[in-house]
Amino acid sequence: MDAAAFLEDLRNEVVNHAGVGHSLLGRMEIDPRAREDFKIFAGQHYALVGMFCRYLELLMIRAPRSQDKVWLAKVLIDEYGDRSDDLDHAEHYQIFMKACGWGESDYDQIKLHPAVTGFIAEHLRICSEEPFLVGLGAVGPGHEWAIPTMFDYCIRGLRHAGFADNEIEYFTLHCEQDIDHGNWLYEALLRFADTDEAQEQIRKGCLMSLAAREQFWWGLSDKINTGRMKDRHPNLQSATAGSEDRELCLAEIKQQIHITHSIPDVVKGVQ
Repeated sequence: MDAAAFLEDLRNEVVNHAGVGHSLLGRMEIDPRAREDFKIFAGQHYALVGMFCRYLELLMIRAPRSQDKVWLAKVLIDEYGDRSDDLDHAEHYQIFMKACGWGESDYDQIKLHPAVTGFIAEHLRICSEEPFLVGLGAVGPGHEWAIPTMFDYCIRGLRHAGFADNEIEYFTLHCEQDIDHGNWLYEALLRFADTDEAQEQIRKGCLMSLAAREQFWWGLSDKINTGRMKDRHPNLQSATAGSEDRELCLAEIKQQIHITHSIPDVVKGVQ
């Protein structure tokens, strides 16, 4: 299959994947969410936003050629805040966090569902251990072609819940930027996806990312439903009571990440 046909098929596969059209997203208007639900949403989703640059940075180090780094570098410049008033995307997301009721000291201390930490761990693994094109499939099509559709659902729900436009600029800006990112990505992938093996690797990474994304939405749904139950029945103890004691927060996740590099010998035969 030629690269253009492969990419068209992959884009259709992305937008129709369960990780992109999860019921939590698709029901935003027929099962409207309250601001309290979005506070839980924000607390869990912030961890993904705060880690995305790390995946790109890991992958950039492993790119086989300088020209292979161009798309990653262009996206990272945006992620670092070039087109968002010099606020990196995690800082930009904090505007939404504050609108939801989180304090600055809360951001990296929120207990995260295992599906959230699992998403982070899986992408760190993909971008550091899998072949370069598998990693590119995960952070490229698996993210940039998925986010505009997912965020369109989110924006509808956020507006229905009464959030002002300035409080949800992270989502609207990301939709705009990810259209650019997706177009840049398409141009890059036209060069990469020129063999059956390359196409297989790109698709593998994309689907691995989307599978983790689907689990993330299920985990977030679990958190929201648990929060609703606690509000409505404060004296009722759930079957999973106590499970949060074992959950990690973003600060603890970051403390456990150690990126190492092997330093080569200076001459042969020296141990």
